[in-house]
Amino acid sequence: MQAGNYDKDAVRSSIEKAIETNKVLVYSWSGCPFCKNAKALLSDLKVNYVAIELDQIPDGKAIRAELAAMTGRTSVPNIWINGQGVGGFNDGPGLNTLNKKGELKPLLETAGALKA
Repeated sequence: MQAGNYDKDAVRSSIEKAIETNKVLVYSWSGCPFCKNAKALLSDLKVNYVAIELDQIPDGKAIRAELAAMTGRTSVPNIWINGQGVGGFNDGPGLNTLNKKGELKPLLETAGALKA
């Protein structure tokens, strides 16, 4: 509802292209504490990632709505590693959860996303 009318195919295509062309992609909301924590963790791990701040771009609400349709999750951050959705910071399984289990770094290494 909040996204209003938008071209679903065009928005979905832009999301798919962003996922495909970025090893680590974070759809974020600039004031969200979980988004800040996710980006801080990625920075601490020296990850090359792209963050798209949905509250700072004109079609941000449409992208968020389409991400919800794609993933079944309406929350942010919405994080993708090597083309696969990993959820948010704590959920889906989430960056923090993966990190605590020792599974995040291998995913990032496989994606080739760690800075040299």
